[in-house]
Amino acid sequence: MREIAFYGKGGIGKSTVCANLSAALAVVGRRVLQIGCDPKHDSSRLLTHGAAVTTALDYMRVTNPADYKLDEILFHGFGGIGCVEAGGPEPGVGCAGRGIISAFELLDRFNLKDNYDNIVYDVLGDVVCGGFAVPIRREYANAVFIVTSGEFMSLYAANNILRGVRNFDKDERRIAGIIFNKRNIPGEDDYVARFAEAVRLPICARIPRSEVFSKSEFLKLPVVEHELNHDVSSIFINLARMIVDGCKLYEAEPLENENLEDIISGKQATNPIIACTPKPALPQNIAQADKAHYYSKNVMRGEPLHGCAFNGAMGVCAHIKGAVSLAHSPKNCAYITHQTITHTGLRTMRVQGTLQAVSLAPDMECTEMGEAEAVFGGMEKLESKVNEIKARSPSAIIVVSSCPAGIIGDDIDRVQTLSEPDIPIITIKADGNMNGDFMQGMLDSYITIARRVIKRGVQVVPKTVNIVAEKIILTNTMDDNFRVIHGFLARMGVSVNCRFIYDTSFDALENFCAAELNLLAYKDYGGAVLERFLTDEYNCNFFDLAFPVGFSETRQWVCKIADFFECPEVAEAIIAENQAMYESEINKLKETLEGKKLMIITYNYELDWIIQTAIDLGIEIVKIGLLNYAQDEGFRTNFDITYPLEFEYDRENRAADIANYRPDILLTNYQFSCDVPIADTIPLCPDVGFFSGLILARRWADLLKLNQRGEWRQDERLFDKYFA
Repeated sequence: MREIAFYGKGGIGKSTVCANLSAALAVVGRRVLQIGCDPKHDSSRLLTHGAAVTTALDYMRVTNPADYKLDEILFHGFGGIGCVEAGGPEPGVGCAGRGIISAFELLDRFNLKDNYDNIVYDVLGDVVCGGFAVPIRREYANAVFIVTSGEFMSLYAANNILRGVRNFDKDERRIAGIIFNKRNIPGEDDYVARFAEAVRLPICARIPRSEVFSKSEFLKLPVVEHELNHDVSSIFINLARMIVDGCKLYEAEPLENENLEDIISGKQATNPIIACTPKPALPQNIAQADKAHYYSKNVMRGEPLHGCAFNGAMGVCAHIKGAVSLAHSPKNCAYITHQTITHTGLRTMRVQGTLQAVSLAPDMECTEMGEAEAVFGGMEKLESKVNEIKARSPSAIIVVSSCPAGIIGDDIDRVQTLSEPDIPIITIKADGNMNGDFMQGMLDSYITIARRVIKRGVQVVPKTVNIVAEKIILTNTMDDNFRVIHGFLARMGVSVNCRFIYDTSFDALENFCAAELNLLAYKDYGGAVLERFLTDEYNCNFFDLAFPVGFSETRQWVCKIADFFECPEVAEAIIAENQAMYESEINKLKETLEGKKLMIITYNYELDWIIQTAIDLGIEIVKIGLLNYAQDEGFRTNFDITYPLEFEYDRENRAADIANYRPDILLTNYQFSCDVPIADTIPLCPDVGFFSGLILARRWADLLKLNQRGEWRQDERLFDKYFA
């Protein structure tokens, strides 16, 4: 029994017990190290005769890791006992549990424990979080004593500690027993005895309530040092010898809380030992919970996380021109988000030669949270960064919290008090450990920004529209799709008021309600949630069709939007111009594609644009396999399905299906090697307009012609010869 952790309710006397036991171990000839794991950092006060000690966390806060020295945090007390205090943040800020972890990592770096026979851990009152549970992890304490009195809350805490140990150890044996620190309340001996019997643990020491402890506190000495022959000193000496000799260890067998009081009082003699069962799962439909009900598919369905909420939230905020997006996060989180946003702009610039300022150079800042902020809290650093950004006079500052900020409890809403009339500060809590996935982060940003920015009651401007729910990381959203839709609208004399939220200004967001009509870019799961939110809270009027994909959808969309704005003749002209081109292209492609077989494995739930193109070209669809998709659900079609359609498709069946159906063309959202003549990728968010399907079909025809001529086979032979 080399490393011993002492747990118990706060104020029960653990530090006094630990100091006197460490002193007793030193008296019997042991080299002892005592580690205080409480932010109060008073564990070693008696051992060091009241001398002030530098805590590990205070030291780490001001010292470069390359300059760490053990002797600056290790102090020595009575009998050569090594004393270390972990320390912690000020009450109410940061995360003391994380501080314990950091302090232990520092001590491990120095291999400090190798120099001692016994290590005593004096731990904060109860097992309140993972950080304070560090001493009972297997790599640390191999024995646990529970300090308790006969008071009910003390015994209640003792039972909770047993729960914590059992969660780590299951049926392993690591509990050494109970140390009964008496308070002299009526019936106390019986209460503790009944509890010890119920949890099947011995009472290893009974420490009386004695004035010798008061004297010890006054002298700032352990009892064992100033009155070695006192009865109390004998109790600690005997306990020390028991530890040195090695005592029996027991399983942690906690009681049911609802029966604990009856057992202690004697109303119930026995109690079945509980197994640590998991908490009941949350209801799958979180919309039934007493919360705002705009949730991502991941949160609603209880699926695994699809990406990072912080990443999604920052991606939306970056599209407000003139505003600064401030990540309250470690810099690696901000770096990953920056890469996510800018890779789209860089790709567009390289492939299309188009410059997108938002996606190439988002106006982002970061508080660069580090270990010090994780332990001591990051609000001071956040407030300083907000004030620094305010000096640049942005149109707004949007603060987005990450997982570490949420875990330590930084209340980012506090910085809203730093707002000024012309510089509002908006806060979005997007720590994915609690909030959900990438889409949930996006939804939280959309909704929070709307509630803070959009003005109600503004004058409606005729022949204006808002565009809602464009995808923030797609290249065709930034350029081609918007240009096509904007072109249709311009011919009808309709202007775009606001793109919510995509490459837009703060003023446009404020005047969102000025638009006569709202157009959804995508009527998928996320788009439907935004439509519901804007309709519920702003009574917005939405067009009933999303951006059109393929000839049939585009013809219908153009006709209906022209009817709304009372210019049907414009729609007729647009359709006539494009129909002739479409039919001409179909006739050309039929020569190559008619009679071919097409198999589709996809995340897309709207495929009519492909189905229509296949029908027009005389292509046979042999099977569609639908994969589970984070952004959408529910297959939607206007066609009668006469071929196999498999939901929740298992990609493990892909090879067998290809062998069975022998498609000429395999269409998926991802690239992989397979034995089919043509394997092509389908965009998750396809190009809008009349020719969406033809864009793919032209590629298939070209590839099939190349395949028939065999011109690429020479490349295959060269690859096999020199590289394979």
